[in-house]
Amino acid sequence: MHKKYWISIIATALVLFLAAFSFGAEEIVTGEVTDVVQAIDQNGAAYTRLIVNFDRKLEGQEYTVGLPVMGFGDQAEPAAAISVGDTLKAICSKRIYQDRESFTIIQLLE
Repeated sequence: MHKKYWISIIATALVLFLAAFSFGAEEIVTGEVTDVVQAIDQNGAAYTRLIVNFDRKLEGQEYTVGLPVMGFGDQAEPAAAISVGDTLKAICSKRIYQDRESFTIIQLLE
């Protein structure tokens, strides 16, 4: 009985953890860049954050939302070369954290 209790607690914790940090598959991201920020993280590595506009539709209402697209490591410098007003086209991995989407650049496309 005691063993089943701990197994159920661990299983519940695992499900909650996976729900909080859900990762998606790669997808092609295309959108207008509205902001470009270059920064250094706490480990001294450069990164670039692009804010990209995405068109959405919810219950018949169309709207635009700006979401972060991050360039880390080898993608930080090429992402920094993108200017406000440019159209980003990249293969990205999608992440959802606390119900907000963000993307990480895997490869910029021409």
